[in-house]
Amino acid sequence: MTQSTLSSGPCCEVNKLIVQVIGNGHSDTQRLAFYEHDSLKRLDALTDSDRPETLTGGYLLNSALHVWAWSNTVKHRLWLDIASVDGAPIRVPLPEVSITPRQFDGQWNQIVPVVPFVALPGVNSTQDSGTPVLCRAGFIYVFLNGRVWRELEVRVDDERTTYHDVDFNEYRMGDEIEPRSRLATGQALEDIWLPSSWNNLPVAPQLCFSEIQLSGPRLRCLENDSALRRQRCQSPNLRSSLATFERLFHNKPDGTAMLEAFGALDAHDKVRPQAAADAHVSWLNYDTHAFPVSRVAPQRARQPGYEWLLDQPARYLCDLSGQFPVRALSEAHAHVTRSERGETAYQATPLETGAWAHWIGELCTPQLGDELWHEQPEVPDVLHRARQRNLYGVMLQDPHYRLRHLHTRVNDQQNLLQLCAARASRHAHHASALLVQQLVVPTTLGGGINPLHKQLNALKLQGRIDVNRFTASGERQQLWRSLEMSQALLSECLTTRRTQQTLADHLSLEGFDYVAALHFVSQLFASLATRPSQTDPLAVNGEVGDAVTGLSKSGSDPSDGQRLIQHIANDETHPLHRMLWPALESQDTDAPYVQSAVPDINSGDGLFRPNALLAAVSCEVIDPKQLNTLDAYLLAGLVESGSLNNTLTGTLKAAAAALGNLFENLQGSVDTAERAVQAARNIPISTTSPAPVVNLTQQKRAVAQLRSMLPGGFGALHFLTHQEARNKNLYIFGLTDLPEIPERLRRPSLDYRSASDISMVEPQHYRNGGDLRPNTIVIAMPREHRVAQLVSSVNQRVNAAWQENMAEQEKVRGNAIQQAVKHQQALKSEWMYKALNSTPFAAMVGMLEVWNLRNEWSSREQTFKEKGGVRAGLGLLGAGVDLTIAMEALTVKLAGSQSILAAATRKTLFSISDAAAKNVLGSLSEHFIKEFSARLIGQVIAGSIFVGLNLYDAWHAYQWGDDALWGHLLMAAGGLTGIAGTLLVGGSTLLGLGPLGWISLILISIGLGVVYWLSSTPIEDWLSAGPFGPNSDQAPHLQAPENAFYYLVSLFANIRITVEANPEYSLPACIESFNPVPMDIRASDTRIRIESNLPGLLTGLGDLSTKASCVLLKVRRSRVRFDGPPREETHLFPEAKPKAYRPKPDGMEIFLQTPWETLVEVSRSNDTVSVHTEWQVRAQLTLSDGSSSWVFPAPRPKDPTPFGLAHTTPNFKEIEQPFWADETTHKAQDDQ
Repeated sequence: MTQSTLSSGPCCEVNKLIVQVIGNGHSDTQRLAFYEHDSLKRLDALTDSDRPETLTGGYLLNSALHVWAWSNTVKHRLWLDIASVDGAPIRVPLPEVSITPRQFDGQWNQIVPVVPFVALPGVNSTQDSGTPVLCRAGFIYVFLNGRVWRELEVRVDDERTTYHDVDFNEYRMGDEIEPRSRLATGQALEDIWLPSSWNNLPVAPQLCFSEIQLSGPRLRCLENDSALRRQRCQSPNLRSSLATFERLFHNKPDGTAMLEAFGALDAHDKVRPQAAADAHVSWLNYDTHAFPVSRVAPQRARQPGYEWLLDQPARYLCDLSGQFPVRALSEAHAHVTRSERGETAYQATPLETGAWAHWIGELCTPQLGDELWHEQPEVPDVLHRARQRNLYGVMLQDPHYRLRHLHTRVNDQQNLLQLCAARASRHAHHASALLVQQLVVPTTLGGGINPLHKQLNALKLQGRIDVNRFTASGERQQLWRSLEMSQALLSECLTTRRTQQTLADHLSLEGFDYVAALHFVSQLFASLATRPSQTDPLAVNGEVGDAVTGLSKSGSDPSDGQRLIQHIANDETHPLHRMLWPALESQDTDAPYVQSAVPDINSGDGLFRPNALLAAVSCEVIDPKQLNTLDAYLLAGLVESGSLNNTLTGTLKAAAAALGNLFENLQGSVDTAERAVQAARNIPISTTSPAPVVNLTQQKRAVAQLRSMLPGGFGALHFLTHQEARNKNLYIFGLTDLPEIPERLRRPSLDYRSASDISMVEPQHYRNGGDLRPNTIVIAMPREHRVAQLVSSVNQRVNAAWQENMAEQEKVRGNAIQQAVKHQQALKSEWMYKALNSTPFAAMVGMLEVWNLRNEWSSREQTFKEKGGVRAGLGLLGAGVDLTIAMEALTVKLAGSQSILAAATRKTLFSISDAAAKNVLGSLSEHFIKEFSARLIGQVIAGSIFVGLNLYDAWHAYQWGDDALWGHLLMAAGGLTGIAGTLLVGGSTLLGLGPLGWISLILISIGLGVVYWLSSTPIEDWLSAGPFGPNSDQAPHLQAPENAFYYLVSLFANIRITVEANPEYSLPACIESFNPVPMDIRASDTRIRIESNLPGLLTGLGDLSTKASCVLLKVRRSRVRFDGPPREETHLFPEAKPKAYRPKPDGMEIFLQTPWETLVEVSRSNDTVSVHTEWQVRAQLTLSDGSSSWVFPAPRPKDPTPFGLAHTTPNFKEIEQPFWADETTHKAQDDQ
């Protein structure tokens, strides 16, 4: 006899039936029993003849062997008896049995008592697969051979988790399953017995966990459709042996190792995901095979309501000490403290969102302690007994828990974004920091290079940190990443077939439970519909920048969630589409809705059932006894509180408000996602466009859904052509109650105003119905319908309020900050020395000095404000001395050296003897001039003043952090060199200048160029000396929060004035009476546009008004002789009264008419007499919030001048006046 023919058991063991039950310490609540083949008569004698054996330790798997003497001729059946609280056991059949030879390790017939687990991942990374934890309360279904084999209710208390069987066969009626609720009558079990192998063939039971008890139609659908069952259920390999254990689990990462590896994951860390790879490989073994409970991390009992409030619920469950909430709160507090000190806001270790929100909320509004983060009681390991019994576990999936967890986390993270914005707004300089963060920090704006980004160099590290701190940019960037990750995980979860079939479980319920399930799905869509940039109240431009690194995070691209929503809404074959929308072919949307008299059949696949929805909300009051799911209880609470009511649903029954809110969630999410995806494809879409892009199929689908859910309110709604709607006198949504304007007056740009602020057109007297073509598709319903009357009543009230507030409506500002901000800089003259030593050169120098003196005189006030009175006085003195010297040189050139002036200025006033000079200067005395004239002394004084002025300017530039100080130092060096050249005995000259003279000229020229190129711009001055700058002590007026913001806004205001010919101008003979443009507009030959960025920058801060004054300047040039010099005469007319003006979102337009006699005079210009006119404009923009006012343009940042009465009147003789914009300084870029 060969070894292969020998049994592994006792010698000469034959005709035995052996069933192996893994583990030990099994109770009698689950036992094997024999029954007659064709009846349910239990054979107790045969059952009791079992000779059990216990296998423990060593080379054997811990298990119990049940051994019976057996013959294959016996036709009895082996069943699994489960103890019941009603007395009679619950019986479930096992496969046919036969003689089985004994095996050394795993037996041919094997039953594995399993403890069901689920993976519990966090929300920080897609690589977090989750450590195994016990199932929460719910139901477990076991399918065997395509039919429900066991249904168990999972019950959880503080000490243990137990499983209670439902006598499922009691609810079967042939192939049907009774629709009533099925009660769990089985006694409490610590494990679930499942066959893993039978007759040496694998048994593949299919298992699934459900939060709810599946309905009869749903179970019947799963039994009949093997494909759906495979999608919904899992088939782990249950067959257990010591060899399998050694190969798959020994010396591999266990549950605790998974918890640490996955819990430390950060999706943006490139190192730790690699460290978690081993844990994930081990996790895959847990996911596909039965595993020893001894390998699972110690844990406490499940608390789903508490877990949903945590980002890492597994870390809480596996912390038996109860210190996890305390540690999470402490870590969040440390992070918030560092952020408040201006330290880096990025937290490598994931923070708990709730704990973070707790401390941010404390900074905003101190409140009582949050019990959520108190220390939890220390508890024993709930798996202690299962470990002692050497039980095995199986890992199931709980998609609905994952959906609810991610939905809650998304909402909490969005709320935390709001909290961070509220905290940031409490900083005194928040408004200024926000402008800098939005307009200076980004490297690109509007798709192009941001010209202001380089100005950020004016801020040192601490200033940049303050900008981040006052805008919470670091925290917001981190939250954006967390929110994007949570939404990506939620989107990924919704794309899996198992999740979709789990939702079908809930959508196969009846009554209000079905309504609640649909409402929950609509909430999931709402959580995915908006990107972080759309949720962040401070991300006006759609991005958040980091002032320290200069990097920005943009949120313009559509998210994975938005793409998923758009795909589901447009793909009629998608499982979720069929669950959420009715099939378009099921109803005619071009006619009023006709409700089917046949009730919807619940086929168990979750397809949309409008009649079931209508029946569920037909009751006046929701009966709590009819609520069976958590979603139903939550929705019922919202309905009863009135939170879902609106104007339309207020007239419907209470439960109908849930359907209205459901529709709003779904349709709003689809619209938002559609816009995001179309924008990414560069498809223009605009709600304000006269012809927006409309997907008619989507609109019909939405109307079909609304009509089927609320036929009583919207059943009469249907599509038809505009002409048909007018012929039938139907109520056309969006058109009937709007003020209609004739076609010739439809352009919104024709909102003209007279000089007395009276509208020159009255749009409220017209309707715009004629704007649509007759074949345009519209949505309408009968006018007498109560919903149409209700909507019409609301619209009429809105229109009345609109007409009463026309003045406020005209001040509507753009919501987005204008992204192209350009600053004008004063042009600086560059001297070029290329003339000869001649009379014209001297005359040119004289003219330059006259201009220099005039410039110093005109800027004396500004210089006094910025640099002080001493600097202003020295500037005037230096310019006067320079002019005197230049005039003396010109006079000598013209009259000769023998003139009286030359004799007076160039006469030696005193001399220094050679001996005296040698005593002081030694041998150098022979190189110095010893005879001093008035001209020479004047040149030395002028040079000294020039040097002093440049040294002062260099010091002033240094205080303001202005790199122009190097140019001033070069010019000061050039001045000193020039003084030295004046005092030294002259040698050879070139063009009248000696070597030192040329060196002086070159240094001064280079210094001028350096000053021109390196002088700081106004925004750099503000950044340098403002609240975030290193030189803040130089500008006390920029340290007050409101004043600093005022100056900064003025720098970004970009006030633009354009004087142009009126394109609507018509000669009097050409004025037509039927022209829609008012006659005063057509009679005006000039249009002045005053525009700015202020409406966008100051949205919501108050009322912005524009004060403009215009005068006409006439210049008349005439020649007495043809070859003689021209004579110029100027005449300034009195301030002109505009013929009309037109408000615009970014400013206003003024229409003026040039006096007729002046036009005639201009037309008669000739070679001897020429006349031309130009309009001079002064504009002042004022923001008023009722208590205070800001006037724009503000002075330069270096000028602390406050607005006063002296600045209320325009000055037409000078430009660049504080608080007044003029047509020269503020000329629009496209006109320059």
